[in-house]
This record gives sequence, structure tokens and C-alpha cells, in this order.
Amino acid sequence: MYDSNKKKLKTSCNHSMRPGSESTLTNDHSINRKVQMQAIESESAIRVLFGIVGVSLLSIPICYMSYYVKQMENSLYVFLSGVIICTSIAPLTYFLLIKHLTRVKKETYFYVFTIFSFTAVADLLLALTIDNYSSAFHFYLEQGEVYLKTSHGLFINYWDGTVHYTLYLTMLYCMLAKQTQTKFYRFLSLFWCGSILNSLIVLLGGAAVGRYGTHIKPSYLLNIPYVMFPLIFVLRQFRTRTSFIQQQQVEVNKKATNLKPLISRPLDMFFVAYMVFAILLAIFRVLHVLQTPMMVHSIYYKYEPYMLNTSGFPLLQLLTYAFYFIPYYYSAINALLFYNEQSSKFQWLPDWTMVHAGAAAQAQFSYLFSSLHSPTLFPDSSWSAIPPKYWFTTVSLNSILAITPQLFAFRVCAGHRDKDFY
Repeated sequence: MYDSNKKKLKTSCNHSMRPGSESTLTNDHSINRKVQMQAIESESAIRVLFGIVGVSLLSIPICYMSYYVKQMENSLYVFLSGVIICTSIAPLTYFLLIKHLTRVKKETYFYVFTIFSFTAVADLLLALTIDNYSSAFHFYLEQGEVYLKTSHGLFINYWDGTVHYTLYLTMLYCMLAKQTQTKFYRFLSLFWCGSILNSLIVLLGGAAVGRYGTHIKPSYLLNIPYVMFPLIFVLRQFRTRTSFIQQQQVEVNKKATNLKPLISRPLDMFFVAYMVFAILLAIFRVLHVLQTPMMVHSIYYKYEPYMLNTSGFPLLQLLTYAFYFIPYYYSAINALLFYNEQSSKFQWLPDWTMVHAGAAAQAQFSYLFSSLHSPTLFPDSSWSAIPPKYWFTTVSLNSILAITPQLFAFRVCAGHRDKDFY
């Protein structure tokens, strides 16, 4: 009887242990399978990304072949060919690369960024043509966007063909790797929105009000998607701010105990001082670029002679500083001064800081380098170089306007610092 009871006990123990061991094995198997799936997805994302790079590089032979097409001497054919080529990139990418990837089939901006990466390579080739390193795009500078034959058009295209192209590929990888809900993707995409919107505001506005306003051709309309899609994208990102904050699991009560007044934050005091300086400088420069009577005899024109360029681009850039950047500076100063009293009012600051960082980087790159270099292939009688004795001051001042917004974006958005405002 004792032996029978012992056998029953042993049998029951074995039965009781099996489910636990089976669940442990199941958990280990699921973890291993998850790791394997992530590795496969990462490898697949890289493979597809290389395919997108290949598709974008197709713009180079297409541009060179278009150079020999006789119909490209007509501005309407140039516009129509641009529309046809760009719209064909999305279905080409779908059938060649992502037909089997269900997670990106319905993502509109995957196709948008693919098309934009294609045109970014074309813009780099266009910049090389303006700078006389290539002859592929001469037809487009005559029958397409004539206003690009300027120093500002040159560096807007250099920026698009390098920085924007890198941003497109990075955002496309995030989509392929299912990382669109991360803080990295959000802030990177907002940086892109600020950068491209600033470039298009200046490009389209300057083309309309400058000396090339009478030479606008149908290809001017090719820029509409580059305004429309970033605007829709940035508004969509702003609408998802609440869900993004919840995803980051910010504890408001815990955060409230860590808030400090401005006097205890010397770095923020520096940024407040910078923004006050940037506001005053923006007003000062816009009075010069508008050539108001009180500034007629100002010596500052010798420091930045480019602001009198008749292309219209420096005028629009400095007006953008006055009408868009100044309101941001004022709001950011208010946030830095009072966020410790009511931090929930300033949850917008990290998002708008990244938008401004992108806009400031693009603005100063195009504005500064345009004042330093004019394409020799298309001489501009209204462009004049900065005198050597003012060169260091001008370059330093404009470099500060480019670098400090990036430092402020790092202070607000890097690591866990954004939780101060979220």
C-alpha cells in the first residue's frame, strides 16, 4: 500500500511538472522565434533599402537621356515628362521591392519618400550642372525652373541632394523596420518637415517676387507636392502628440517634483539670451533687406551684401525669419521661463523645436553659402562677395544662427530631456 501511494505521488508530481516545463520551453521558443523574426526583418529592410537606393540612382541615366530628347526644348514637355517620371516611381518600387511586405503597402509616405529620394538624386545632379560639373540638366535650367540658375538655387539643390536624401533613406528604413513609433523617427521626420518647408517657402516665394518672376514656367508646379505632403505630414505628427506622450509613459506627478526655476538652469538662461538676440537680429536684418529709409546708409550692407541680391531669395529668407522664426523664439522663451509653473501648457515645445532646428539648418546653409559662392556658369551682376575684412564676422554670425538651434534641439529632445516638457 505504501508503494502504491508512493507511485501515485510520483506520478502526480511528474504530471504537475510537465505543464511548467512545457510553458518554459514554449516561452524560450517564442523568444527565439521573435529574435529570429527581428533579424530577418532587419535583413529584409536593408535589402529593400538598397533596392530603393538603386531606384533613386536611376534618375542619373534618365536625366542624361532626357538631355538628348529634342522635345525637351519645350517647357510644357519638360513639365509633363517630370510628372510622368515621378509618378512612375511609386508603382515601380511597389512591384520590384515591396509587393510582399504587407506592413508598408498601405503607408502612403513610404511611396512619397521613395519618390522624393529619386528627385533628391536628380537635384544633386542639377546642382552639379549649375556649378558646371555636369551638362545633364542644361535643358531643365532653360525650360524648367529657370530661377535655379542662382547661388541660392544651387545650394538648395545641394542640400536636397545630400541632407534630405539621407533623411529619406533613414525614414524609409524606420518604416521597413517597424520603428515609426519611436522618438528617433518622430524627431527626425519633424526635422525634415522644417527643413523642406523652409526651402520651399524661400524657393517659391523668391522665384515669384525676384527678377525671375517673369520667367516662371509650368515646371514651377512640380514643387507643389513638396509643400503639400510635408504640411500634411507635420500636421499628422502634431495630432498624434497625445498618443505619443502616452506611449512614452510620462508620469506628470513624478515629473513635477523635478522642475526647477530658470535661475537654476544656466544652460536655459543661455538659450533665452540667444533667442532674444536672434529676435533683435531678425528685425534688424529685415529692415535692411526691405531697404527702409532709416537703413539707407547702414554699414551692415558691407557685412552682408547678398541681402540686396535681386534674385528675391535673400528677401524671402529674411522675411521668413521675421514672420515665422520670431514667433517661435517668443514662444520658446515663454516655455523656458514658465514651464516649471505649468508644464502641461508647453508639451508642444519638443516637436516645434525639431521643426525649427530643421528650418534653421537649411536656411543658414543656403543663405550663408549663397553669399560666399556664385556659380560661374551663370554670372549674376547683383551678387557681390563679402569684403575680406568683414568675412569672419559675417560667417561667424550666420554659423551661430545655424548651430545654436541644433544645440537647443539636443537640450530639449535628446535622451530623456523631452520629458521635462512632455
